[in-house]
Amino acid sequence: MSDSDLDAQAFLPLTDLTFHVLLALGSGPLHGYAIGKDIEVRSSGRLRPTTGSLYQALRRIHRDGLIEEAQASQFPSADARRQYFQLTDFGREVFALEAKRLEALLTAARSLQLLPERA
Repeated sequence: MSDSDLDAQAFLPLTDLTFHVLLALGSGPLHGYAIGKDIEVRSSGRLRPTTGSLYQALRRIHRDGLIEEAQASQFPSADARRQYFQLTDFGREVFALEAKRLEALLTAARSLQLLPERA
């Protein structure tokens, strides 16, 4: 296990909000409002972060090095008034470790027949 793996492991388990922010940014840079909407849709409305809680989380995730600001000028349809974010390589690494952790939990639940095979 490398030093970066150890550092990435320190972030686990991710909170629901952090996991969903990283998931939202998986397909590319987004601004805060779009991240919030993505979270709401992907969680089937279970998570509806307020503007304040979302931006507080974005600041923390940014400070932790999981995301970084993206230049709006990089995107043809970008609104220059909005703040855009994108995953860092380290953020992708942390997300992948969390996804593996969750997958292992699902595998364990299936082996105990707590979940159907394709749940």
